[in-house]
Amino acid sequence: MITEILDLPLIENFVLSLLFLLLSALLGYWLGERATARAFATTATIAGAILGMLALMIGFTFSMPLLRYDARRDAVLQEATAIGTTALRARLLPAPSSTESLNLLREYMQIRLELAPHIPSIEEMAAALARSNDIQE
Repeated sequence: MITEILDLPLIENFVLSLLFLLLSALLGYWLGERATARAFATTATIAGAILGMLALMIGFTFSMPLLRYDARRDAVLQEATAIGTTALRARLLPAPSSTESLNLLREYMQIRLELAPHIPSIEEMAAALARSNDIQE
């Protein structure tokens, strides 16, 4: 049964979880109304636990995209550092090799910059990667 729930789309999982939490809260409220003041404290504890679980789920939800953003930012920073180091080393080469290396590096940077402002299609990405690999070789 759990795998069937996990196979549902994200929005359906969200709606089911929300309904489950609301029904649980309503059941707890109803039980608290029926019981004495001592049972009300138990219901408040359960409601607090449910809200704590909800806060934990929201925290995990926000931490996942943040981790991906940090990883992407680090990858871009490492690539920029590598390009800068390569440009500095290319300038140390003798004249004909230096000019050719810097031109290839400019072309490589142009390919990378053209992909940045939009989400490329699979064909665009494959062509850019193929050309980038050719330049690197």
